[in-house]
Amino acid sequence: MGEEPRRDQGRMEHPSPKRVVILGGGLLGATAEDIGGVLGYETVGFLDNRKPAGQTVYGRPILGSFTLMEEDASLRETCGFIVAVSDATLRREWIARIRAAGGRLVSLIHPAVHCADSARMGEGLLIHAFTAIYPGAVVGDGCVLESQVAVGPEVSVGSICVIAAGATLCNRSGIGEGSFIGTRSVVCPGVVVGPGCRVGAGSTVNRDVPPFKVAAGSPARFIRDETPQPGVEPEESIR
Repeated sequence: MGEEPRRDQGRMEHPSPKRVVILGGGLLGATAEDIGGVLGYETVGFLDNRKPAGQTVYGRPILGSFTLMEEDASLRETCGFIVAVSDATLRREWIARIRAAGGRLVSLIHPAVHCADSARMGEGLLIHAFTAIYPGAVVGDGCVLESQVAVGPEVSVGSICVIAAGATLCNRSGIGEGSFIGTRSVVCPGVVVGPGCRVGAGSTVNRDVPPFKVAAGSPARFIRDETPQPGVEPEESIR
């Protein structure tokens, strides 16, 4: 975990410096700024590829485009970074580029999150209030877990996933890299959702979902194929 927020002997630790730059000036970025404020982080500003430098997002400035992270060594020396964009491919790319440039990834985990001591947490996480992560669970790098998500015992969530509000991942289920699980969906015990999948809101997933599929309904049915994401292998192990 390095210098990133981590669970250690029952406490969430957030190292210095508590200054953060958020990649993404949309609603997810605004949520990251809000959670960071609760944790005592100073948001120096946002990097955004669509909004001009000098514009503000909820009172915080747009400093420039994403490439400013690579161009400004002083920014890397004094701030941590979190990638707060919903697009999995973009999130994966910029987490890799932050690491390659020697930047520090910050996890912003709301203090109202319950995280078991035995859970293993990646870097660059954004986890909203009232989520619960149970014993033996694994959450990979760059995941977004919205409010009131339940990650059950021994669940494995691959990197760069988004688990939407109110979703339940039952014990020993698995979610592959880059997948999206919709609001108030349930992934039943032991079920594996493959890499690059999308599960519609309110679905009940009671059988395995192959890689790069869209599934929805209760019980969930396969709707169509999803476009494979660069860098995600269909045979990737969930466990």
